[in-house]
Amino acid sequence: MGNIFVRTGTAIIEIDRIVKAMKNKRFMSDYFSADEIRFLVSHDLSPALIAENYCVKIALAKAIGTGMRMIHARDITVLRDRLGAPFIIPEGNAKLLEQREGFVFNVSVAHCKDYATASVVINK
Repeated sequence: MGNIFVRTGTAIIEIDRIVKAMKNKRFMSDYFSADEIRFLVSHDLSPALIAENYCVKIALAKAIGTGMRMIHARDITVLRDRLGAPFIIPEGNAKLLEQREGFVFNVSVAHCKDYATASVVINK
């Protein structure tokens, strides 16, 4: 039997909101893991890339069905493979859910001039 679709989540944000949030010194450390921050710094702290990663965190929380009540944004690391495709590394409660429920997280991101978006599909 193949993968079974479980849930999906999506999020969209204005990139300008991320630009404003980046002025808060705690924004990056509150929402992004150390590995993720290193990745984002290596991409010159691109607001569009940061907005995509932020959306992945919200979309995953929606797909899990708990919102940010059970998981913390830093528990969801979003990186890119060598071809630029995003992937999720769950930690903490997100990892516990992944392991306990047998979840497989699939993610897609996009951005244009003004908006960034992400969709997460969970399979088992």
